[in-house]
Amino acid sequence: MLMVAPKSLVDAPYMLTTVEDLKRLSLEDIKNELENYAANPNYLKLIAEYENEIAGVIDFKNGNKEKVAHQGTFAMTVLPQYRNLGVGRALIESLISWARKNENIEKVCLEVMEDNHGAIHLYKALNFVEEGRKAKAIKMNGRYQDLILMALFV
Repeated sequence: MLMVAPKSLVDAPYMLTTVEDLKRLSLEDIKNELENYAANPNYLKLIAEYENEIAGVIDFKNGNKEKVAHQGTFAMTVLPQYRNLGVGRALIESLISWARKNENIEKVCLEVMEDNHGAIHLYKALNFVEEGRKAKAIKMNGRYQDLILMALFV
């Protein structure tokens, strides 16, 4: 997974993580993160594979305090060669199915850049609704973008 991460950031202007961010991660950091996911029944990390290659990844974490533990946020990436082939939809549908079976999770949230029209269309098709915006939350190449907050009650 570590070797695939930089590839997923190629032609990925909507990813918040950069290659430079990944370079700061140690193998120990990644090991600790995976152990946290394995130990928490309200965390989920799914990997989509095609012919023994990683095609995409989605991860979900719920809130870490009692009052927000019923909701969580996901982040997803699909490698460039697997985009627009249904990989993202399959990952999100798997997450939703898992969340509906998890007695603690009631709400699945996400943040998406305002000009990521393909992702917004997919989220709306899966019944996510816009809840608000974070104005100028992203700054890339001297240009700002809002983050759209979306959610689905499961």
